[in-house]
Amino acid sequence: MLTANRHRVLEWRGGLSEASSAVELISACIEEDCARLLIAHDVLPEAFFQLSSRFAGEFLQKLQNYRLRTAVVMDAERDYGERFDEYLREAKRGRFSRLFRDRDEALAWLGEA
Repeated sequence: MLTANRHRVLEWRGGLSEASSAVELISACIEEDCARLLIAHDVLPEAFFQLSSRFAGEFLQKLQNYRLRTAVVMDAERDYGERFDEYLREAKRGRFSRLFRDRDEALAWLGEA
């Protein structure tokens, strides 16, 4: 459990294999009484980064349905391709979920009111 500007943040470290894995994260946040979630790229399956799989959209939508403020920290060194980069730009404006290339930026966003 982390704290970002007085907000409790659950940092998910377990592997995620399918979009329905979002239920595990929702349960964990409820158990920990927090509404903010930090996920690193290395726990996500490759399908998350392939837009045609719809994994990212379905996964993040499930978390949003429970109003979990979710920050995903991407690998700053990786080239995700043009289409995913477009998705990244759009995701930076999300109200409940955003994708970042920097962990500190992700935590700062999670710490906002």
